[in-house]
Amino acid sequence: MEIKWHKLYNLYLWIVSFVSIIAIWINLWVVLTSVWKYFLINDEEYLQYSQSYRLDNCRNPTTPATYDKTWNIVTWGTPPTEEEIQKCEAKVRVEVKSSRSYDLKDLFITSWAWFVVFLIFFLFHYPKFLKAKVED
Repeated sequence: MEIKWHKLYNLYLWIVSFVSIIAIWINLWVVLTSVWKYFLINDEEYLQYSQSYRLDNCRNPTTPATYDKTWNIVTWGTPPTEEEIQKCEAKVRVEVKSSRSYDLKDLFITSWAWFVVFLIFFLFHYPKFLKAKVED
């Protein structure tokens, strides 16, 4: 049985080209949907829906104030004042906004890096696929 290397090579070029096109479209879709989410969902909505536990923790802290190892006693301390709650909520809002911005930038960098990688794969393999197809 003779192996037809040019047909195997054509199959390889076709698979790499096809997978590259699919990956390019997926990366573009991820970037576009992330941008849409970022602009359609404002920071306050994001905070209330996705990070509301952080605001709840400002009003009802779950961290003990002190712990006595000798007697194995946890002291919860006094409840936070309204001023402490306001400061905590302001800090949470700033942190969530920064975190959300960082996550979007991280997603952009990662997606565009993969986009470029698959674009290079496609641009390198597809013309060879077309040329090999013509030679058959």
